[in-house]
Amino acid sequence: MKSLQQYMFDLQRFGVAPDKIMAQMSGRKAKAPRVLTVTMPKSGTNLLQRILVLHPLLGRAWLPTLGRRNAEKWADARKLLSGVKSGRIVSTHFDYDAALATLIRDELDFKLLLMVRDPRDAVISDMHYIANWPGHPQKDLLAGMSTDKERLLALIGGRAGIRPVRDQILRFSDWSNHAHTLRFEDTVGAGGGGSDAAQFRMISDLFAYLGLPLSDDEVRDIAARARSAKTQTFRTGRLGNWKEAFDDEVRDSFRTHAGDLLIDLGYEKDLDW
Repeated sequence: MKSLQQYMFDLQRFGVAPDKIMAQMSGRKAKAPRVLTVTMPKSGTNLLQRILVLHPLLGRAWLPTLGRRNAEKWADARKLLSGVKSGRIVSTHFDYDAALATLIRDELDFKLLLMVRDPRDAVISDMHYIANWPGHPQKDLLAGMSTDKERLLALIGGRAGIRPVRDQILRFSDWSNHAHTLRFEDTVGAGGGGSDAAQFRMISDLFAYLGLPLSDDEVRDIAARARSAKTQTFRTGRLGNWKEAFDDEVRDSFRTHAGDLLIDLGYEKDLDW
């Protein structure tokens, strides 16, 4: 069940907050872009959304996060997305599709963002998410395993009913050819084990890409409020958890199944990690 803080955050992100209402009444919001985000699951979907909605001209569209689980809701993507208003954000886990990318960016003129994360940390986050989210289709399957190591090996290599991590990465990586790409590691700041300087640059570049450039003080204000435990799926949001969670067998499995993709994504230079 959501907490009161989570309900308050919902009001903010859907645009029911004083600064956003004033922006809408003044007409400034009509000049804001429509934004569509694509994120790999457990790669900072809510963190990216929070950074975006902290801008007074942006708020989330009245839509759930779109992806495989609710494909019926966006079967006619053109019709659904055409109705999204200026200044609204659509959150998705869309598999890459060239025709869909062309529709979103070139025909409907959305600003398209891709959020990526070190897949080793993402698979750990996914394991905890599955264990704690009622009704997840893989919950019972993972619960029947005796150790986290067994669960990680299943998520990395795949099992019946579990898509391997390689397939998870390849579902999204080609969006980088069409989108402004952000790294989760650059969004968390020093509080999440990253760098405040990298976070500042990321936020500044993000809003410049959206055509909503910010002053240095405005960037610092958003950075200070970016990380929050108010969202339902927030766990720790820290970097490098895989270094403690992976033993040699788990490392070798990840190298075998997706080591080359870590290099392609820029998270490693070679397989010697």
